[in-house]
Amino acid sequence: MKNNLLQEKIFKNTMRILNKHNIPFWLDSGTLLGIIRNDEGIAWHRNIDIAIPAEFYNKFIATKKEFLPKYRFREMLDGSGRTWIDGNVARIKIMKYFDKVRTAKLLINVTFKFKKEDEYRWVDTRSCKWVDSHFFDKLDNITIQGIDYPVPSDVENYLTKRYGEWKNPEKYWISTIHDLSIVDQKTIRDIPKKKVIQKHNKKTIQLTGKYRKQMKKMILNVIDILEKNNIPYWLDEGTLLGIIREGDLLPWDHDADFGIPGEYAQKVIDLRYKFFPKYFVKINKTKSVWLPGNIRSIKLKTPFERLIRINFHIDLFFKYKVDDSCRWIIMTALKHSDSKFFDKLDTVNWEGRKVNIPSHVEEYLELNYGDWRTPDPDFDPSIDNGTIAEKGF
Repeated sequence: MKNNLLQEKIFKNTMRILNKHNIPFWLDSGTLLGIIRNDEGIAWHRNIDIAIPAEFYNKFIATKKEFLPKYRFREMLDGSGRTWIDGNVARIKIMKYFDKVRTAKLLINVTFKFKKEDEYRWVDTRSCKWVDSHFFDKLDNITIQGIDYPVPSDVENYLTKRYGEWKNPEKYWISTIHDLSIVDQKTIRDIPKKKVIQKHNKKTIQLTGKYRKQMKKMILNVIDILEKNNIPYWLDEGTLLGIIREGDLLPWDHDADFGIPGEYAQKVIDLRYKFFPKYFVKINKTKSVWLPGNIRSIKLKTPFERLIRINFHIDLFFKYKVDDSCRWIIMTALKHSDSKFFDKLDTVNWEGRKVNIPSHVEEYLELNYGDWRTPDPDFDPSIDNGTIAEKGF
C-alpha cells in the first residue's frame, strides 16, 4: 500500500490508546474511501478520518493526558445551529502539540456519531448528516500490511450512501456540499434551532467611541493604499450593510470587511510593506479546492490592538471568479454569488469621499441578509448568510 498514513506514529499511538480503553472506532470518510477504492490515500485528502460512537465521548476525552506532551486535542464545535446531535462538540482534531489546524501536515479527525433509533447522526462543520445504523452497529475489519483496522459493515453500500459513484474518482469532493448523507433542506427546516456557540480567544470590542473613529481612519488609509496601487476593492459584509442601511459603521460590529478580486491576491501580498508600520499583515492561506487560489484573506491589525489581543481589524477577502460566479471563504464558510455584483462596481459617498461598493447593491444585500433593511439581533452570519454554499444546516 502506497502512502500509508496509517503507519504514521500519531495514528499508531491513537489506535493503541483507543484499544487500550476499549473505545470502539472505525476508519471513515476520505480515509476509508482511499483505502477501499485506491488501496492508498487520495490526492485531495491529507488527514486521517475516524469515527467514534458519541456514547464514548467522555471516555475518549479522559484519555487526553495520554496523548501529551507530543499531541493535543482541538475541539470543533457543532456549527449547524440545529438540535441535530445531543451535544456541542462535533469533532476532535488530534495534532502535534505545536501545530495549528490550518497548517498541520497531518492530523486525525475524530467525528462523534450519535445513535438515534435506527440511524446515526453527526455534524460536519455546519452540515447535518445521517446514515442507517446498520453500518456502525456491527463493524467489519480490513487487513492492511498484516494489521486489522475496523471499518463500517456493508462498506461498499456505505460508500455509495456517502459518495454515490465512489469507484469513479472525482476531480474534487467537498464534504459539506457533495456528501449524499447531508440532510435534505425540507427535513432540516423542521429541526429546531439552537444558538451556535462561538469560542473567542480575544477580547471583542464594538465600533463605538475611540474604536469607531480609529476604524474609520483605518478604512480610509487602506483605501488610499489600494487606490494608489490600482487594486480594485469594495466594501463588503457588515461594513457594507452598515453604510448602506445606517449611513455609517454598525456600532455592534468589531471589524471592517473589504472584497478584492482573487487575481490581485499576490499583488496585495507584494504590497504588504506599504501597510507597515501602521498595520501588521497576516496572510491567511487555504488548501480548500473551493478556491482556484490558495490565499483566502489578509488581516490587517494595528500594533497596539495586536499586542493587547483584541478583535479589532480589517479583513481583505479575495473573491475568485469561476465561470459566472465568484467564490470566497470566510472563516470555515464556503461562499459564492453571481459575479455580476463585482464585475462592475458602484460608489457611495461616505466620510466625505466616494468609496466602492458592489453593483446591484440592494440585491446583493438581500442575498446576504434577507430583509436587510430591518436589523435582526439574532442574525448569525455563520449559518444565516445566503451566500454560504454548504448544505444541511
